[in-house]
Amino acid sequence: MDGFEAWTAYLFARPLKDQAWEEQPDEWLDGHARQDTPVAAAERVRHLFGNAGELLRPYADDHVARGLTEIIEGGPLHALSSKQVPTVLRTTTLRSIVTLFAEVFAPRIQVEQLRRPSDLEHVCFMFFDIAPVELGDDTVLDVLEAVLALDSVPCRRAALHGLGHAHLTSPEHAGPIVERWLRTHRDAPQELREYAAAARVGQVM
Repeated sequence: MDGFEAWTAYLFARPLKDQAWEEQPDEWLDGHARQDTPVAAAERVRHLFGNAGELLRPYADDHVARGLTEIIEGGPLHALSSKQVPTVLRTTTLRSIVTLFAEVFAPRIQVEQLRRPSDLEHVCFMFFDIAPVELGDDTVLDVLEAVLALDSVPCRRAALHGLGHAHLTSPEHAGPIVERWLRTHRDAPQELREYAAAARVGQVM
């Protein structure tokens, strides 16, 4: 298999808890990871996120959650901060996050379990909190607004969570995004509108 296939197999196909498996040779770690570069990492993330519905379809929710967590928590998404990554590649990779939410989180999380969220729901909600992106960045703000526009309560909640944190560094942009959503979504669940009102002034956890 090529580098991308080896990478996705490592992230999403390996058993969740299997010490014996972890001690076996792995094609990604042994054959590709050592030659990785920030540009190659960003390209992989862009391709995965941009085709997330198709590429992640074979994997169960808990495997998808584990793989996505590894990507955004100290993984290849950090490559976007490298000066080696061209602006166009960085921007298109960030915009591919919208497709990830639309094709994976939205259809897979149909019912929220706020008190005991699944691993996938947790990754969705915390995405913009733990992803190594600058929330006040113009492209990231565009991504947040696009995710907020999706017809999915979990995706909207995740975007509002991110916009609430973005308010700390960019209140002049984050606040109006939430305000526009509140004006045009008066029929949204009251609990979500209350969360949006808190996000509008940066009061989110």
